[in-house]
Order: sequence, then structure tokens, then C-alpha cells
Amino acid sequence: MDTMEALLTRRSIRKYRPEPVSIKDLKEILAAGATAPSAVNMQHWYFVAVQDPAALEEVKAIMGGVVEKFQPVLEERFSRHPEQIGITNRFLSTLGGAPVCLLVFMLKPDYPDRDGAMQSVSAAIENVLLAAWAKGIGSCWLSAPQRMGFGPAFQRRFAPDKGEFVAAVTLGYPDQQPKMPPRRDGRYLIV
Repeated sequence: MDTMEALLTRRSIRKYRPEPVSIKDLKEILAAGATAPSAVNMQHWYFVAVQDPAALEEVKAIMGGVVEKFQPVLEERFSRHPEQIGITNRFLSTLGGAPVCLLVFMLKPDYPDRDGAMQSVSAAIENVLLAAWAKGIGSCWLSAPQRMGFGPAFQRRFAPDKGEFVAAVTLGYPDQQPKMPPRRDGRYLIV
């Protein structure tokens, strides 16, 4: 799969088949994440790939708290599509059956250029998503755990000395292929 094909066909996957992701593929995906551009080459990212079933259950337990706290946000966001609330909650609480949940941290959260560091970590996450998709492995970037204040729980359990939790990313072989949502017009200008 070439770069443009990966960019144009990757979708957020919320339902996975149970097959495991091989260690070889996982290492290559993480290595791709680590090649992302970063502000003054600080390489602020740190990844924890959770695939052990017991550890995944711990992730899901934390996600249960996220679901509860996220409910009012979902009710407002999906006021005209209430069925999406249940769909989203099921995905968040089960991770869609993903065999891997990647927890992403920002090293040195007290770094003076916090925005630059966060942008660097975000670039690394996008590299992970595209590298995974190039191998036929689906993903979904989850910002809700950090947004709802559960970053410290993930940090304490999975990476106590590795900075601040930024996001979770599910990884696995898709059991669905969603269509691309309509793109909104007026999102760029060429001057």
C-alpha cells in the first residue's frame, strides 16, 4: 500500500477480529511511530503496547470510568443521534475487541514548549495509525480517556515514570470497514 492509499483509505475501526497482532508487526508499527518529526528532535513520545489479556482487562476497567464520566458529553454531541451514545459506550468499554491497546505518553510534560511536544506526540500517533493500516491492521485514536481526566490512572498503572498520558490507540484486524464520513468544505486555502 502506498502512502496516498493509506492516507485516503484508513478509517477509525471500532470492531476487531480476535486474531493477535504479531510482535514483528507491532515492533514495526511502533518503530514507525518513533520516526515522526518532533520539535527540536526531542522525540517526546513513549508507547506502551498492552496485549496481555489480564492487562487489557485493567485498561477496560479504567475505560469503564471514562464511559461513565463521558456520558454527558456524548448526550450533547449526539443529541440528534442517540443511538450513537450506546455504540460509543460499548466501544469504549470493550475497546471493540481489539487485541492491542497502545497507550501513548508525552515524556517531559514540564518541557517549556508544551504545544510543540504535544504536536510531536500527535505526529507519532498518526505515523502509528498509517503504519498499522499499511499492514492491514486497523486502529482508532481515543482522546476521551485524557479528556475525562483518566490519564493519571493509566500513567500510575502502565508507565509511572514516563510522563503524561496523551491518548490510547486500539490496534487489530478490522471486523468492519466503515465508509468515509463526508468531508467538510472550506477546510483549506491556497494563497
